[in-house]
Amino acid sequence: MKRAGIHRRYLEDPELTLPVNAVLELLEITALTSGIEDFGLRTAEARGLPDFGPVILMLREEATLRDAVRTLVALMHLHSEALCLRLEEDEEPILTADILVEGSVYYRQGIDAHIVGLVYILRWLLGEDWAPASVCFRHSRPGSRARYDRFFRCPIDFRHEYNGIVLRRADLNRKLPTSSPVLRRQVERYIRSIDVASSDTYVHQVTQVVAMALPRGEAKATTVARYLGTYPRALNRRLARVGLNYSQVIMNVRKSLSVQYLLDSERPLAEIAELIGFASLSAFTQWFQHAYQCAPSVWRRAQRDKRGRSVARVSA
Repeated sequence: MKRAGIHRRYLEDPELTLPVNAVLELLEITALTSGIEDFGLRTAEARGLPDFGPVILMLREEATLRDAVRTLVALMHLHSEALCLRLEEDEEPILTADILVEGSVYYRQGIDAHIVGLVYILRWLLGEDWAPASVCFRHSRPGSRARYDRFFRCPIDFRHEYNGIVLRRADLNRKLPTSSPVLRRQVERYIRSIDVASSDTYVHQVTQVVAMALPRGEAKATTVARYLGTYPRALNRRLARVGLNYSQVIMNVRKSLSVQYLLDSERPLAEIAELIGFASLSAFTQWFQHAYQCAPSVWRRAQRDKRGRSVARVSA
């Protein structure tokens, strides 16, 4: 905890909010120093149903699983601005999940914990016997996938283009236990009272859509605006209210995703370029050089050496 910059007061006061970067670093340091490659998954298993506060209460008051998932997607920012969810229903229903943070943060363990938490929520709504159609991870396959198979109980794809849970349309249509109108109104009033940062919420929504659109080559402002039911000019006006523009959002998402791809696997650079929306390796290399002042291959090697030295110090 000290290495990750987490003060012991966080152990004493459960109401304190932990910085996301510190939690991600803590999970990675612990996984590496313990030699437990699936540490994030184990931690989330031990925790069980995530504590998302009033958001969890709201889910049980929805009519169908689809309604509950859409509510979870819309309100996730109340739990953390770094956690991004998106429900896609183009062909097969997919609940995609990302952690988007600034800086050179490696978060394989955090993604594992995030996906496990989402499955716990879905089983809380549908029953403990429920299993996804499949689960996908961007990161590489672990040395042993036994615990993944045992928890998810479905096909698992590693080195996929997204992190997410593939659902069945029949599951989305399933009706949830009859809700209480009175309790629902109380929860809605409470959430409205704390969801006051409308501009921040909008940035979160734009970030979610951009993260989903980049691997598809659909991250142009016109396309993202259409996903959000608006126009590019209106999109930029709302971003400007918080001192951002669309290009900056694209830059922030690309930086976060490129870190994950470079540190988490041996993916070829050309493949990484495509996954974050570049038409060529040269365009990606030029962008990365501008963002990090070195070539991506050099950056990858330096960061891995740095992590190795850090773990050696902690272990000592």
